[in-house]
Amino acid sequence: MNNAGASRSVRSNPATPLDSAHATRESEPAGPPAGTQAAVMARYDELAGLLGGMDSRPQADPDLSAAAAAAVVHEARLLDAGRFEDWLAGWTSDAVLWVPLSAPTHPGTDQSLLLDDRRRLAERVDWRREPSAWGQHPPSRTTRVVGSVEAWPAPGNGIVTRSTLLVDEFRHGRHQALAGYQIHELVGDGLMRRTKILVVPALGTGVRNPSFLL
Repeated sequence: MNNAGASRSVRSNPATPLDSAHATRESEPAGPPAGTQAAVMARYDELAGLLGGMDSRPQADPDLSAAAAAAVVHEARLLDAGRFEDWLAGWTSDAVLWVPLSAPTHPGTDQSLLLDDRRRLAERVDWRREPSAWGQHPPSRTTRVVGSVEAWPAPGNGIVTRSTLLVDEFRHGRHQALAGYQIHELVGDGLMRRTKILVVPALGTGVRNPSFLL
């Protein structure tokens, strides 16, 4: 894998599915099966609805918020420590990480910095260990500050949570701080991450080497 992985995730084609719909061989029909395409678009709609409906949610559940806070703070610590394999282990098999360039938006029609399924997340972790991945060699030193954690029950015994996020990054003697918020869908007894949406308003105007954002 080469360093192209750091930038090739900007997507704008609404017909392009998540990476789980693998490319076919030349002898096979082009494009994913209709059922796969429908499932991908339904997932896109789910992501857009989760983002678009966040501001109208009622007051959060205090008990769920406490449980969610422990999960999202732990994730921040794993990322800051460079424990990317442990971070990857906390995702479900049908996971999606979405980093839009603006909000509100829709992943099927608008550009995104990242729109990764579980397989693509694993590739991203592998890329960070590659000597040729100059975008993260030397690696960014980050400190994430998570706050204002709110959580609500979600279908299937899950939790939907919103939290504010400040990421301070230092690399090559240069410093930048990015503020935003993140939405997680956490499922199961271990509060595995099924969905994460990271909204950083500054991405709409340009950020120096955003490859540290996960």
